[in-house]
Amino acid sequence: MESLQSLSKRITSTTKLQGIVKSMKTLAAVSIRQYERALESLDSFVEVIDQGLIVALRETPLPHSPPDSPEAARVLVVFGSDQGLCGRFNEKLAEFIGDHLRSHHIEAQHLKLLVIGARIGSRLEASGLPITEQFWVPGSVSGINMNVYQVLLTLEQWLSQERIRHVEIFYNRYERLTAAEPSHEVLLPLDKGHLQGLASSPWQGPTLPSHRIRPDKLFSGLVRQYLMVSLFRAQAESLASEQASRLRSLQSAEKNIEEHVEELQGEFRIKRQATVTSELLDLVAGFKAALSTNNS
Repeated sequence: MESLQSLSKRITSTTKLQGIVKSMKTLAAVSIRQYERALESLDSFVEVIDQGLIVALRETPLPHSPPDSPEAARVLVVFGSDQGLCGRFNEKLAEFIGDHLRSHHIEAQHLKLLVIGARIGSRLEASGLPITEQFWVPGSVSGINMNVYQVLLTLEQWLSQERIRHVEIFYNRYERLTAAEPSHEVLLPLDKGHLQGLASSPWQGPTLPSHRIRPDKLFSGLVRQYLMVSLFRAQAESLASEQASRLRSLQSAEKNIEEHVEELQGEFRIKRQATVTSELLDLVAGFKAALSTNNS
């Protein structure tokens, strides 16, 4: 049986842990909001890129897309997490990637994996997928730009040195209700249907656009911006999803801690009452013994 002192210490330490969990919940909620604002700001940027592509595609032909083949070299860019306390955030994404590769009959020897996040990297390696390059997850919105820049430099190096036809990105999409929803996008080759739609779109401005850049240079520059925005969005979505998953885990932990504190407090009250009752019985027994001694 625990003493009142040990129970009191357990209640104090558990209450302190409850305060830490509440602080972590607040931090996660604040982080989610900053990533939401970053995602909202991308919409106008994407619109500007599309307007530029409308102009460039009027003067340059659509890029040629090589035929798809399971044996073609592929790059997977995977956005995960470095930290825990986010439920099955990394596990779900790793399972999603494995299912995708199996359903498309893609072998590991045809892959190069660029992974952002130590935990998702270990999950993928455990499933038999070797990691070619790995980066740390940025800790805030301000760190996403540098992270995306590193990814782009690595992709450009691989595309120039090796026969790579496909670049795909995998990440957990931010959903308010589900917190984390594994998602997949094809980064390269470019979506030909989208480009054809832009090429046939009429210009919406009151005057015709003009530029002094060679059409092919303009197109390649806009494509680079498009790739940057796509990677930035995937990273921001992943970070918002990670914090939302962490918030859910912390809410569950906080509920369990509250229930545990109530149990400890109830046990403390019962123990204290039992101690008081025992002391009173000892006093009564002592009084009766003294009384009987005096009478005799």
